[in-house]
Amino acid sequence: MRPVSERIALVLFDRLQELAAQLNPNTVVSEVIRPTRMGDFTPKHNQIVMVQDDPVIDPVSSHPGNPPAIAWLQRFKVHCHVMPSEQDPTTLDELLNTFVADVIKTVTVPQAGWHNMDGLAINTTIEGFERIPPDGSFAGMTIVFAVLYRTDETSPYVVRA
Repeated sequence: MRPVSERIALVLFDRLQELAAQLNPNTVVSEVIRPTRMGDFTPKHNQIVMVQDDPVIDPVSSHPGNPPAIAWLQRFKVHCHVMPSEQDPTTLDELLNTFVADVIKTVTVPQAGWHNMDGLAINTTIEGFERIPPDGSFAGMTIVFAVLYRTDETSPYVVRA
C-alpha cells in the first residue's frame, strides 16, 4: 500500500498522461514525467514535469479523535515546458496559454468530483501560475494544484473524511 500523498500524486499523474496519449488536438504532449533524485530528464517541447512541495499541516481542517485526523495541504507543481522551433511563428504566450488550458481541462473536465482525487482528497484547487522565463533553451508555465486531504495521525496510509 502507498501513502495517501503518493496515491494522490498518481491520480494527478495519470490524468496528465491523457495528454501524452495524443488525445488532445491542441497540445500534443511529448512526455509526462516525475523526476528522480538525479533529475533524469532533458527539457523537450510540450513536456510536462510534475513535482511536489513539502506538505503542510492545516490545523483548521484537522479533526480531534483517537487517532486524530490530520489535514495536509500538498502542492503539486505541473511544469509545462515549450521549446518551439526558431521558425515557428507562434508566440510563446499563445503556446503557453493553450498548453495551460489543455492541462487544466484534462485534470478537471469532464471528471465529476475531480477535486476529490478519486476519493482521496477533501478538495483540490488551482492555486496559481508561475512563468518559467525563457533562457534560450526552453520557456514554460507552472500550474500549482493545492490538494487538501486527511490521514490518521498515526498512519499516513489511511484516508480520513
